[in-house]
Amino acid sequence: MTESFSRDADEPRQPATAAWWFARWHSGDMTRRERRAFARWRREQPDAAREFDRMQRLGQAAARLPRDRVRELLGGALPARPARRRIAAPLRLACACAALALLVLVAWRNLPGEAPTFTTMVGADRGERKQVTLPDGSVLEINGSTLAEVKFYAGRREVELQGGEILFSVSAASERPFIVRAGSGEVRVTGTVFDVRRDEDVVTVLVRSGTVEVTGGHWWNLGLAVLRDGHGIRVPGSGAIGVPAPADVDTALAWQTGRVVFKNAPLAEVVSEMNRYLATPLRLADSKTGRLRVSASFSLDRPQALLEALPAVAPVKLVPSADGTIDVTAR
Repeated sequence: MTESFSRDADEPRQPATAAWWFARWHSGDMTRRERRAFARWRREQPDAAREFDRMQRLGQAAARLPRDRVRELLGGALPARPARRRIAAPLRLACACAALALLVLVAWRNLPGEAPTFTTMVGADRGERKQVTLPDGSVLEINGSTLAEVKFYAGRREVELQGGEILFSVSAASERPFIVRAGSGEVRVTGTVFDVRRDEDVVTVLVRSGTVEVTGGHWWNLGLAVLRDGHGIRVPGSGAIGVPAPADVDTALAWQTGRVVFKNAPLAEVVSEMNRYLATPLRLADSKTGRLRVSASFSLDRPQALLEALPAVAPVKLVPSADGTIDVTAR
């Protein structure tokens, strides 16, 4: 049986989730104690508080729908508001949750899409590096084999990274957050320098300066991590958010200055990185070869030099194959 909210206690007996507080907030009869509990909940659970704020914004958008449009979408007349005194608190709360959920769902599916004020595609081919300056002054340094779509709206700036790597130097604008979406991860900032790399479903985020928020996962179980300068995080295809960790940002971003640096890296990682620049891709012969460790630094100005240097820094040999790739085998 669901317990009602006790007006004689400071804490709710219901689970203190964003959805629970959203329903209580819109029930119209929050007590002073409940408001104090709500304020304390926001301080103690900032991630959930942000989810509550997102629900509020979506609810406000839903409230702007014309009543005739809502009536049409519901397939009939709007239900009458039940009298408070005749409904117990648990049932009243359940009704509020159901009504609000329906209204939010209707709004989400039927609100017209906002038209961007600026849109463009940016990218770099294999072996290229490019720099693009956006209308707001933000600078994108683009690594090879990268493709992304940029869209600016009145209240936000968005980049959809379809693959590859971009170092973002974001022009500060607190009223227009800068959002990068890549696979299952999303990065949100207002002004900082950070790098986002997408390798298939795995996304890596590194922060050179400032602070960024990284989210991942499904909307009902959204994870969030806050990264500061010198830290990084990996977001797998599942969207699971781990714990940020210190990272060698300068080494990882050496490509920006025309070099690629490896420090005791597995050969599989080296081959994957080198293939971003080589016209003829490398292919590992087997997983055992991929586990060999490599420490080296290569210039990107002559990608072919990478092939010449690899056998000198690792016990491998390069064998051209009939399909046009180069097999990497252990010596």
